[in-house]
Amino acid sequence: MTFTGTLLPYQPEAVDRMCERSKMLVAYDLGLGKTVITIAAIERLMDENKIKEPGLIICLSSLKYQWANQIEKFTDGTSKALVIDGTPKKRAEQYEQAFDWRNTGVDYVILNYEQIVNDWDKVRHLPRGFVVLDEATAIKSFKSKRSKAVKRLINAPFRFALTGTPIENGKPEELYSIMQFVDANVLGRFDIFDSAFIVRNSWGAPQYYRNLDTLHTKMKEASVRKAQKDEDVAPYLPDTIHKEPIKISFDRKCSKLYTRIAGDLLFDLDEAQALFGSGFNVMAHYGYASQRGGPEDEMRGKIMSKIGSLKMLCSHPDLLRSSAVKFKLQSGEGSSYANELVDSGALDGISHSPKLDYLVQYVKEFLEQDEANKVVIFATYVDMLDKISEALGPEQCRLYSGKLDAKTKEENKIAFNTDSSVRVLISSDAGGYGVDLPAANLLVNYDLPWSSGAAVQRNGRIRRASSTWPSIVIQDLLIEGSIEVRQHESLQQKSSVADAIIDGEGLDKDGGVPLSIESLKQFLASAII
Repeated sequence: MTFTGTLLPYQPEAVDRMCERSKMLVAYDLGLGKTVITIAAIERLMDENKIKEPGLIICLSSLKYQWANQIEKFTDGTSKALVIDGTPKKRAEQYEQAFDWRNTGVDYVILNYEQIVNDWDKVRHLPRGFVVLDEATAIKSFKSKRSKAVKRLINAPFRFALTGTPIENGKPEELYSIMQFVDANVLGRFDIFDSAFIVRNSWGAPQYYRNLDTLHTKMKEASVRKAQKDEDVAPYLPDTIHKEPIKISFDRKCSKLYTRIAGDLLFDLDEAQALFGSGFNVMAHYGYASQRGGPEDEMRGKIMSKIGSLKMLCSHPDLLRSSAVKFKLQSGEGSSYANELVDSGALDGISHSPKLDYLVQYVKEFLEQDEANKVVIFATYVDMLDKISEALGPEQCRLYSGKLDAKTKEENKIAFNTDSSVRVLISSDAGGYGVDLPAANLLVNYDLPWSSGAAVQRNGRIRRASSTWPSIVIQDLLIEGSIEVRQHESLQQKSSVADAIIDGEGLDKDGGVPLSIESLKQFLASAII
């Protein structure tokens, strides 16, 4: 044991407060070293004999080996990390090593969130000198199985939740769920919290948020926060050039199909409003699941299938075809609406994507400018990753998605960061959390996620304190006049709510955040492709 790394000047404050208070939300911005800060704090607490037994690091499956590597790196191998991974038989052997920690020398037990649920009979017996939740937005939902399972671990004396985006969807109640694990006393009872900060409509859906300045102040008690723009942080990061979105025009055939799908979506939105009132529009508009069940869920499914079809068409018409194939296979995947489009002949003669054509030209030109340049590309649909790789040349690309096992993902990440011949990493949102990609100086969002937190996470992959680039570029690609433009506007709104709570910014005189985005119906009706 003993931390052997070197902290940057803005990091020791967090280590001190974590050790002093023992229960903290570590909300350092993306790329500012939450992992190294946490290892430093735990190692100090171990050295001071305040942590007397091994503890748990709970993270996304794709990050388990990264955590193990970082623990070895920053302790020179004097602390032992055990990754729980593999077949049930292999995991059973690993759990036995953890149980026998006095003889095996295990200091850190690293698991992913799903294992807390699926292996609870084993997990409940693990030593818990500390519990760390990495990417703690994994427990933002009160009702999820993972959230309930993780909160069974709150008897650990040291509890740290790490996330650069504690409010992913602009919803303060997500922060409340995380703080239930960290320290439930900070935000108190939910009914009082709800009435103080959330104004709901007659359907029970949040209408707007208020008194966010008060919430921001309360959170200071149990959180440490540094932003990339802070004066003591910015010198250690590359300058970020977040360019205005590039808007690409559809060709005539794609435009015609888009108009047809948008018309079908408008019809469904009108029907939903007639049946369920305007409250339904808000839910569909933000892409959240309905909480009423029954016919409303069925209607929401119809609406989201058409929204998904619009997004797939914007990326590549072949995504609609592959979705139809999956539906026909009755695999539980795919879209019945996409299948209807294919069967009706709506996709006949539509074979290429203007956006993919633009991406290939844009990336190739960038790579040709300097042989050291490297690019990260994010795309929502996993089927799109192979298409992009094939178009750019598979020999210079590596993929990162949930279809790959944790070891392969880590190997691809390392190859991208260290191998000069690997110049492009193409990732689904599986690579949006906790993956350090300092070798890149351009990040392209081929499309956008629904969550503002996910968008911020994506963009933070290449803006790291470990980057050697003086500046990096982030570029979003949108189809002109499409739902992607609407999505971009929505993400700006959600981000403003998060900024108000975490950084105390963008508040009006009443401590609220002004809402300014028109309804999805209005947007669809006014947009002409």
